[in-house]
Amino acid sequence: MTELNPAQLRVAAGLLDLRSVTPSVTVADVEALRARLTERLQWAIDALDQAGQTLWLNKNSIATVLACETRWRDGNDFSWSVANAIGTIAHRASELVMVGRHPGPASDAVDGATDLICEDNPGFNQFIEESSDAQRAAVRAGAIAHVTSLIDGFPPLPKRVLPRTEQSFNVVFGKRTIELSARPDLALGRPAGPDARSLLIDLKTGRPHQSHADDLRFYALVFALRWGAPPWRVASYYAPDGAWAAEDVDMDVLDAAARRVGDAVLKMTEMNVSNRPSSLSPGPMCRWCALKTTCEGAASWEEQVAGDDLSFGEEDVF
Repeated sequence: MTELNPAQLRVAAGLLDLRSVTPSVTVADVEALRARLTERLQWAIDALDQAGQTLWLNKNSIATVLACETRWRDGNDFSWSVANAIGTIAHRASELVMVGRHPGPASDAVDGATDLICEDNPGFNQFIEESSDAQRAAVRAGAIAHVTSLIDGFPPLPKRVLPRTEQSFNVVFGKRTIELSARPDLALGRPAGPDARSLLIDLKTGRPHQSHADDLRFYALVFALRWGAPPWRVASYYAPDGAWAAEDVDMDVLDAAARRVGDAVLKMTEMNVSNRPSSLSPGPMCRWCALKTTCEGAASWEEQVAGDDLSFGEEDVF
């Protein structure tokens, strides 16, 4: 077995060791939470059913509609860039190394991941083919740097912890009228049972932000409703400095996530079914909104923060 370096030992002892965690959420607690959330969503379920519509929500759609309704409704167009290409490749390469046990160095995993993504995603393949040599080199170098940081800082995962990358789990309300979908970067441990010790982790490359905690709580909520028991811990791991932000899951965490889901569903339903106009809320997300060149909110936000350091809002590449 490969000897762990000090950074990896610190992660193993401080983040991955769940032996000291005492679960406080029971199966009855989860069922009561499900009932409360269903009751809150009932108006939306009835309205959507009557209109013949459905809602699918993930962490991104919830964060977007709560931050700015106009961006959720009109400004979510996606386009490839060097930054998100780096993230996509680094993420797939990390999967190959951490769970697939890819034997080569980070550069080999990055090249293999790039080939796999090009095969699966025509849009990504077109972006890579049409990029300049400098852009392709920047994408490869950036992905290698992030994967190397992860390899050097995160301990190898033994088979006994059942590591899974991007495992999806969903929960539905009504007659599949509303669906919540979660897909954490990394899931460890069994999902349920008396000896379950589950840990959900998102891998990050930017600085900590409140939205990261909200995302993790959403994962915990969907996990709990899907399996009947929540994960014992959720965490964001920041590859550049090897730091993490972890939260042990209790009912306060789950209730907070349920409130955000309820708020998001009601807003979406009001706009989709009741045709309520969307509100405009200028903020950090304006920097990546597809409407930023035409939206007066984006212009006012740029004027407001001109000269400020907004690096906390940089998009994560994992």
